[in-house]
Amino acid sequence: MAALAHAPVDLAVSVTGIAGPGGGSPDKPVGLVWFGLARRGAAARTEHHVFPGDRAAIRRATVLRALTLLAETGQGS
Repeated sequence: MAALAHAPVDLAVSVTGIAGPGGGSPDKPVGLVWFGLARRGAAARTEHHVFPGDRAAIRRATVLRALTLLAETGQGS
């Protein structure tokens, strides 16, 4: 993840996805969000979720999951 190479950080998270209301497709439905997580000295990882709800609910769920990933990884998980 480039954030580790270009910023004085040891942990970084990235997100991308489709919060809606439009833009979804059968392969990439509204609510699909991918997360990337990198920790200096460890292998980067990814995960994805399909969150339910409207645009605001999807965005809230995305932020919550990103912060949870950071907190879990920051504790050595």
